[in-house]
Amino acid sequence: MKMDEKALDKKYTDFIEEIVSQVQELIPRDINKLQSDYLKNNIEKSSKTLAQSMQNDKSFSKLDFQTKCTYLQIMAEWSFHKEIDLFRSGIPAKYWKQIMQKIWTTMWDVICACVKNDATEVVLLDVIEKYVSKTYVESIEELKKQNAITEETEEKAKEQSNIKIMAKQLHFYQNFVKWLKRGLFLLFLGVTIGLAVSFIVFKFKMLGIIIVLSAAIILNVIILMGNNKK
Repeated sequence: MKMDEKALDKKYTDFIEEIVSQVQELIPRDINKLQSDYLKNNIEKSSKTLAQSMQNDKSFSKLDFQTKCTYLQIMAEWSFHKEIDLFRSGIPAKYWKQIMQKIWTTMWDVICACVKNDATEVVLLDVIEKYVSKTYVESIEELKKQNAITEETEEKAKEQSNIKIMAKQLHFYQNFVKWLKRGLFLLFLGVTIGLAVSFIVFKFKMLGIIIVLSAAIILNVIILMGNNKK
């Protein structure tokens, strides 16, 4: 699909620029600058093509701008993940574009079908994931049938899943943050208790020591009683 960029509403171009900016922050370290620039350029072009199509297609006229932005975001995210999968796949660079063209066409067809059938965003996400994965695998198998890639490359390409890698990293990060917050809370609690104990002992001398020991005993008894109830 050809398009005139000047005809595209500025609100779309502004949003797409924001998407590309976000992509820059998410590119993995093993992706070189040439691949990074290629990725960003493709996401910008495919997003503008989708925006132009939505702007001109009557089926999308009933949707508000925010919903259309959601579709742009979904397409950009899947483009991001599958491009990175291709970078890591071992498939020669000359085949990347034809595979991504098939994936973009698949996403457009799915989005159109979902809009025409008033499908929810949850349904759209589920269907896009299935069909993008299917198209990616079929494209790889087609290259193998043409003897364009080896069996080893085919298997390596099929094993790639940047979306799963990022999901695992996010899960690790969330657990780390949770552990860190708990650690900082315990550190704060320990320091607070330590200062309180030091103040009591310093202020009340022997009586202070008795107070601290008594408080510790009472706390242990409460904890034991709570464990016994469980």
